[in-house]
Amino acid sequence: MDWKRKLREEGYIELDGLRIELSLDNTFLDIDYIPRVLVYSEETGRWHVLRNPIPKGETLEESWDNAVEVLDAIARGEVRPELEDSSVEEQLITVLRSLTFLFSKPRPLGRGGGQTL
Repeated sequence: MDWKRKLREEGYIELDGLRIELSLDNTFLDIDYIPRVLVYSEETGRWHVLRNPIPKGETLEESWDNAVEVLDAIARGEVRPELEDSSVEEQLITVLRSLTFLFSKPRPLGRGGGQTL
């Protein structure tokens, strides 16, 4: 399972002192919920809200998929994360790239068969 699917299915992913979580937010007097990406940093002991624009989907599920795509764009270096703390921004980039590398490595199936996923 890749990190994007794991994040979508479980709603969060943790690595190296960061917890990346999908959440919901709404605006004042608006019943429409919008997806948010929250990042908890053990180093700062605080939650940080990713301020990158997330395209609104037709459904909540599609909106969350769009949020994961923004994170994937950050992992690929196409977009810089917009957080209120530059050290957490750098840590997020490092963690997302690590996740991409970790989940892209072929893993053997069974014993000694040399087969990969």
